[in-house]
Amino acid sequence: MEILLLSDRLDGGGVETVLQSVSADLIRAGHRVTLWTPEGTRQELREHYLPALRYRRYPFWKKDAKPYTLSWLFQRACRVLLEQGLFRLKKWDRVVAMKEAQSMRIAARLRADKKLGWIHTDFTTLHWTKYFFRSDAEELQCMQGFDRLACVSDAARRSVIQTLGDPGNLCVRYNPIDAAAIREKAKARPADAVPTGGKPLLVAVGRLDKGKRFDLLIELCRELQAEVPHELWIVGGGEEEEALKHQCASLAFVRLLGQKENPYPYIAAADLLVSASESESYGLTVQEALILGVPVLACACPAIAENLDERFGKLTGFSRQELREGLRALLTRPELAAQYRENIRQSYDCSLLWQPRLDAIRSLIEE
Repeated sequence: MEILLLSDRLDGGGVETVLQSVSADLIRAGHRVTLWTPEGTRQELREHYLPALRYRRYPFWKKDAKPYTLSWLFQRACRVLLEQGLFRLKKWDRVVAMKEAQSMRIAARLRADKKLGWIHTDFTTLHWTKYFFRSDAEELQCMQGFDRLACVSDAARRSVIQTLGDPGNLCVRYNPIDAAAIREKAKARPADAVPTGGKPLLVAVGRLDKGKRFDLLIELCRELQAEVPHELWIVGGGEEEEALKHQCASLAFVRLLGQKENPYPYIAAADLLVSASESESYGLTVQEALILGVPVLACACPAIAENLDERFGKLTGFSRQELREGLRALLTRPELAAQYRENIRQSYDCSLLWQPRLDAIRSLIEE
């Protein structure tokens, strides 16, 4: 089967991790797989994808240009000629938009026996795709042009219906998570992944944006520091990094560790993984912590509540007070976290996270 995958980049986040896993699984199953992305390097291609993958940068003509200049007119001509003409001459067995918005719009124009798309976003709190369509009705119409749309959680599925309406083709396929690879990577011992010792260590991982509410987490930890001394590590990069550095300038218990290619040694060192995020489409970091035996404290985003067994961690409300009380309970009563850790050791089953999920995704594409 000849399969075309579309996304916006080769590496950098959870979407790309799924893309890498799915493309490799399809190739191993004997399919001819081509990938189009507008962003990515040859080094990323070599490091994260199988050699059998055929890769094309798309759109190859895209460059920054002022409106109505010769460069801008050339790009417009290429788009009309190629997207509306030459690219439609080829018919694929499957076209799969591995991300919303731009990838989905391009996939909708192509010819295929079957078209599929992926939805990774909670539309009720982060409807970023609206900037790629003239209206919600146009976006819904685009979605209806696909045979199936796979949502990464039931919460994400419900968010599409609540925000746009029901396109009639939604299903749920959870992200495949390679537990064995995560545990192997966690064995690394970077010099900055060593706790001070003697104090509870809280670790938070994610993109440094406002929705993740790292500023609130830091403030609550500052308030609780006098009652229960502890450390807070924050792993990630993003637009809020400078503001958070300023906030932490005089707080010795907080370490901003920046973006890490391998975040797992930092998670593995934690006594508790903390998520103050007000929106998640799946909550991948929560599952990664459980794989490493680390209990979780998280605000009860619908997707996290859907995927976190409360034997393994504590869910809180979204308010400042509710999150503060959740933190305080686990810091002042370490036996609670110890019980969560023991429950994870005895009952958390990683066997369903990888191959069964890949099989379910491949079946959706092949059927």
